[in-house]
Amino acid sequence: RYQLIAERTEVIVAAVDDLGTPVSISCLNPRMPTGLVRSVRWVLLHVIEETARHAGHADIIRESLDGATALDLVVASGTPFFT
Repeated sequence: RYQLIAERTEVIVAAVDDLGTPVSISCLNPRMPTGLVRSVRWVLLHVIEETARHAGHADIIRESLDGATALDLVVASGTPFFT
């Protein structure tokens, strides 16, 4: 499901001519004031921030289960960490 949403998001973002275009975000949460507007750029950065936060939470849970840190996993994968 995540992959499908990512692909759909990519299509939508590719269709945006100007990341400065204002969009209403009031519909995202009923606690937000009516008429709250942000730029498409702000929305995209917020999506990135939220994705990173949730991935971080999942990483904390995984680490508490298996004890491996993110650096341990990167080293074990053979992917260069420092370039």
